[in-house]
Amino acid sequence: MCKHRPARGQVAQPLLVALMVTAGNLDILETWLYQRAGTHLTDISFDHADTIAQQPAQPENAPPAGIGRPPPPTG
Repeated sequence: MCKHRPARGQVAQPLLVALMVTAGNLDILETWLYQRAGTHLTDISFDHADTIAQQPAQPENAPPAGIGRPPPPTG
């Protein structure tokens, strides 16, 4: 019999505490956002189609701008 394995309640308890802390942090952020901007977190919607449409067009063979190493020197 293995004595190093935690009991069932000892596993669930930290997970529930983490969820409660996350919910509390979201509540604090919601209050801060409402006091600063007058909006709620649920009022903000992220439409990824708009983000993609606003990006400048690049040739298909070009790497994404600002990512990775610079090209090797030519010549």
